[in-house]
Amino acid sequence: MITKKAENKGIYRRSWQYTDSAREAWSKIITEYRKDHPAGKILLPSYIGWSSNEGSGIFDSVKDSGLEFAFYGLDAHLEIDFEDLKDKVSKATDQLVLLVHYFGFTDPKYIEICEWLDDKKVLFVEDCAHAWLTDLVGGGCGRKGAYAFYSLHKLLPVEGGGVMVNNFPHSEPDPSANPFFGLSYDLHEIYSIRRSNYIFLSSLLKNIKGIEVIYTELQDGICPQTLPVIVENYDRSQLYHEMNEKGYGLVSLYHTMITQLADSPFGAATDLSKRIINFPVHQDVSEGQMTDMVQELNGILNA
Repeated sequence: MITKKAENKGIYRRSWQYTDSAREAWSKIITEYRKDHPAGKILLPSYIGWSSNEGSGIFDSVKDSGLEFAFYGLDAHLEIDFEDLKDKVSKATDQLVLLVHYFGFTDPKYIEICEWLDDKKVLFVEDCAHAWLTDLVGGGCGRKGAYAFYSLHKLLPVEGGGVMVNNFPHSEPDPSANPFFGLSYDLHEIYSIRRSNYIFLSSLLKNIKGIEVIYTELQDGICPQTLPVIVENYDRSQLYHEMNEKGYGLVSLYHTMITQLADSPFGAATDLSKRIINFPVHQDVSEGQMTDMVQELNGILNA
């Protein structure tokens, strides 16, 4: 029998819970994990930032939980050292693995890594703070882990807000917990503009000496939060201040690592964190503004 409309409430369902921030959502997920794994351990990527104003969104929740933690390797392009991840997973049971989709992008081995974690019955969570349009509109991440979580203000002009997503809920979701954060926003249009801006800006930046675009290709389904580059022969902090003084809102995300990564052997923490800077590709930016921004950048780097 085929019904006139869909009636099965038990399939294709994800449970959303609105939170004040992505940090709170991550903390709730850790709390849920700890109920069944009081002696558990959290395995984190070796690229976690800290600031004096906000602390560390990822690590503070882990530290406050009191659970043990360790780090798996990332290289200077933020690609996961899969062999190191396997090695770290094999050394302890009851681990919770966090996969972070930095700047809205997924790891080249994302599918392979998720399948391996599933095969080993390892619980994992996807940090989609930068990547929730990659998840919701592009379908490129966020659905393979037990949980995902979002940060709304990273992509929308809102003050705050986060979402905790249970990908495999065992009960009906609470309707009052759904994040009605302003669905008058056309998420598909925002997704499309960010992708278009990224493609346009990366085409301009590829001709600028002194920087390296980290993600040279924008794969289908990816919605970028920013456009990250590696600054090669110029002081990153000075470039940040000079460009912002000219009115171009570059950001320096993950510029300072948490102290627990001070002696990390991995390129993300030791090299990238000292040289990364991020260009805006949000929905307010025009091609003319991006062209002017790149001209200013070229003048500073190649005077």
